[in-house]
Amino acid sequence: MLLTKYKIINTHGIICLLLAVLVVQSATAQENPYDKVIGEAISRSDWFETRALYEHTADSLSDYMRLFSGAMVDHNFNNPAGAVEKIQRMYEEHNAQMGGNVFSLFWMMSDNLAKLGHYKAAHDICTSLLTQAREYMDVGTQTAYETNTTLLGLKSQWPRMAVSDDDTNYEIPFKVEDEQIKFTAESGKQRFSAMLDSASQLTLIDRDLAHKLGLSISADSIRFNEARCPLALLDTLQIGPAEFVNVACAVLPLREVGITDCEIIISNDLLYLFPEIELDYEHQTMHLRSETESLPNAPRNLMFNKVPYIQAELNGVPAIVLWDTGGNKSSIESHFYNAHRDYLPSTDRHGRKRGKTATGKTQKLNYAILPQMELVIGDKAGTMTDVYMIEDMPHAELMGLPFDATLGALPPAEFKRLIINFKEMYFISR
Repeated sequence: MLLTKYKIINTHGIICLLLAVLVVQSATAQENPYDKVIGEAISRSDWFETRALYEHTADSLSDYMRLFSGAMVDHNFNNPAGAVEKIQRMYEEHNAQMGGNVFSLFWMMSDNLAKLGHYKAAHDICTSLLTQAREYMDVGTQTAYETNTTLLGLKSQWPRMAVSDDDTNYEIPFKVEDEQIKFTAESGKQRFSAMLDSASQLTLIDRDLAHKLGLSISADSIRFNEARCPLALLDTLQIGPAEFVNVACAVLPLREVGITDCEIIISNDLLYLFPEIELDYEHQTMHLRSETESLPNAPRNLMFNKVPYIQAELNGVPAIVLWDTGGNKSSIESHFYNAHRDYLPSTDRHGRKRGKTATGKTQKLNYAILPQMELVIGDKAGTMTDVYMIEDMPHAELMGLPFDATLGALPPAEFKRLIINFKEMYFISR
């Protein structure tokens, strides 16, 4: 549930540095009102507004700001090739204007190169940036760079992750149990249970299962929450009829710490191999589609920056909702509740609950519950019930970008099917 969230790295501080420098540059550059407006949207990390401004005012922006804002839009809305191309052009054509942004922009470039499968190039950039700027970094930023360098270095040596037949549509049965979406999986003639976590960036494997499968465990480790963990390469992972190959996994004692009874936690990097996925709750089937059906009237309400975010409404108030099937309870952030309490129901059932992470860390957290709240995504409305508000849980810091609520494993009962399209960037319910 929401009390068991975890992270690999937090890049929010790095991106904030980039945005802060941008604002200073905008203020000192020649006054271009269009630059100023889009710069303010970027500084707020308001990416939907940034995209709208970019699409309507790109021709009026300065050359540098057109490339800069375009790269940010491409980065957040699944156009990694566009982001790489624009950052490269900034470096070649506007090097002097990049200033301190060069480190943050090339960090972003490495991330997008990795999305394209160019792991060695991404690793080389991270290594170079770390070498040049280590002494100027705070501990958190340095850890993020070191973690990414380790992860990209291993991925550059391993075969690329893929689905064995990417021209096929797959129908995978699941069950909802303990408010988690669970599958039966198989690897190396071993059968085990797996759960889906749409807000996890890296697939997790239980340490005992990794040993049973005879996986080679990396000597290098990455930072994961408050601990470090090694990595392993899972040659094959069969989920229903779909066979995934070369799945990079973080190795953790999942069952020992008790966040799930499953031995694999499936991350969004497997989902991301398909242009469109659907969760059919009525028939308990996950559809993985090799092609998408164009829906011209579908809202462009999906953003993907490590994890998926949805543009939605809560009780009529515009909100950014994180899609997190690893959270069995939907939740609302306290900052959103405090800012809009006049439009939201009163809380009840206050209490304290012990939360756990995948590395075993526990913490007592204060919570309150909102009995119900209306959620609107696209043109579909539903009622969320028993919505948690954790008063002292820094979710935005954990995930890296600000958001207002989470949609957990169980959506409103009115949402029979969820369709997530990574090509046209929409999230709809039927």
